[in-house]
Amino acid sequence: MQIVLVEDNPLMQQLFAIFLRGHGFEVTVAATGAAALATHVSLPALFMIDLRLPDCDGFELLQQLRVHPTLRQCPAIALSGLGEGDRRAAMAAGFDRFLTKPTDLDELLQTITELIGDNPPR
Repeated sequence: MQIVLVEDNPLMQQLFAIFLRGHGFEVTVAATGAAALATHVSLPALFMIDLRLPDCDGFELLQQLRVHPTLRQCPAIALSGLGEGDRRAAMAAGFDRFLTKPTDLDELLQTITELIGDNPPR
């Protein structure tokens, strides 16, 4: 299953990608909103989007992704280090879940499983 990770911090990119690949997921990493929009993943299982990107915020990016008919129903997790204010805004913007950074990796895996089903790759 394909996950698109939109994160500008190289350390966080590595952490998430290594963890997710270790659990059998394919991971495409984009460091900007523009790069995420340019990815040629036909239908990812999930988006993980940092809310603070160098070229846009995650709220704008989610709106742009939702314009594409094939991506309207694709689950999206918001990632932020700023806490509860971002949680409320992310859920209101249409994100399916919100996780704070630093992210508990067990919670991340549980959240992904809840969003894409009980049979993630192993």
